[in-house]
Amino acid sequence: MIKVQDIVYCIYRSPDLDKMAAFLTDFGMVEAGREPNRLFMRGAGSHPVINITEKGPAGFVAVGMLAGSAAELDEAAKLPGASAVETIDAPGGGKRVRLSGPDGFRFDLVHGMEPAKELPVRAPLAINYAWQKQRVVDLQRPDFEPARIARLGHCVLKFSDGDAAVRWLKGTLGMLVTDRLHLPDDRAKTLGTFMRLDRGERPADHHTIFALQGQPGDLNVHHTSYEVQDPDAVHIGHQWLDKKGWMAEWGVGRHLLGSQVFDYWRSPDGYIFEHYADGDLLTDKVQPGDYPAIPENLAQWGPELGPHFFDSVRL
Repeated sequence: MIKVQDIVYCIYRSPDLDKMAAFLTDFGMVEAGREPNRLFMRGAGSHPVINITEKGPAGFVAVGMLAGSAAELDEAAKLPGASAVETIDAPGGGKRVRLSGPDGFRFDLVHGMEPAKELPVRAPLAINYAWQKQRVVDLQRPDFEPARIARLGHCVLKFSDGDAAVRWLKGTLGMLVTDRLHLPDDRAKTLGTFMRLDRGERPADHHTIFALQGQPGDLNVHHTSYEVQDPDAVHIGHQWLDKKGWMAEWGVGRHLLGSQVFDYWRSPDGYIFEHYADGDLLTDKVQPGDYPAIPENLAQWGPELGPHFFDSVRL
């Protein structure tokens, strides 16, 4: 059985690679390579690429997930609509199988990418709590800089049938249900389901894929989300992006489900990119939760949710 073990990259299309490079650099990524028609960006972690932008009409192309073994690639290649095992033409190399998921979303199952050398990031800031002091003669002086991206954390996709998408993610990629959101006035109708990796006792993020119930004509990526060092990095990154003139969408706040301190921004093509820090980690023993989709269950604190947050694209 296939059990994906991480999320590796997302692929977008954009008509202007220079603008995307400028945005992603201010967002905290580092250029890992450039071709006439492709831009490769990485974080500070060991994945050689976490965001690929192909030149063309703006759109979302694929999400790359890490297979547990080369044998899982061979297994995936036998699935209906799957590609053969292919060589990855991108930083890090490796092999992949392209899967056709619900509503035609492309999922790349990857294995064997050469790890990149990790990049330096400032140490997490120690906090002096009221009754627990951790910082003595240790001044808080973080640099004013982009929120340095550590890694890609999760991806949110809008499906025509969210429940069917969950069944596919469980049955094909071996993922687990963490929490479900249902309509406040109808518990039987799912609004979205948070899916995490099945790593056994090894902790996994609260969610790696959020399967969101979409509407006809709006089956698209909602956002991709990137982990940074700590909540201070989220706040400083917000100020950095604001001073650079990029479009803010929602934040800074703290989610309820997942607990992340979050901040959402729009790319030059109108897609949402999220910074987050301090998210929940779970093992395979945690049982699914079920919650009404009300504002109190979206954020514990933060600014009011704007009217365009659930729009896939906003220019």
